[in-house]
Amino acid sequence: MERPPLLWELDADDESLLRLLGEMISAGLVRNGGELAQVVLNVSNVTVPAEAADGPMPLGDFVAITIRSGGDWSPELARRPVAGGRPPLVSPDLEAAALGARVVYGYSRVLGPDEGSVTVLFARSA
Repeated sequence: MERPPLLWELDADDESLLRLLGEMISAGLVRNGGELAQVVLNVSNVTVPAEAADGPMPLGDFVAITIRSGGDWSPELARRPVAGGRPPLVSPDLEAAALGARVVYGYSRVLGPDEGSVTVLFARSA
């Protein structure tokens, strides 16, 4: 697990957050053949300034949660979670969990020929 020394509090209830984390970890395990030791959980504080906010990328302070692992993470996708999204944000179950947890933005990335990640952004709690 990777995280900053002082992590901001995020705006999500525990049950929804845990369901989403479970779906994110499951996605990593499915893609890498079930190797838990290859799954990396990263939590970061992120500020999106006005000049970087464009359309779907929101402006403000966020807590980003990322799962990275081996495997095929295509297609790459970057958007707000939506019900029935096509293609889904990694999987229909992960997209539904992201909606339930009030994720404001999510994206998946291909980091190499056999590695990728999924990241979700939560609003920073006031």
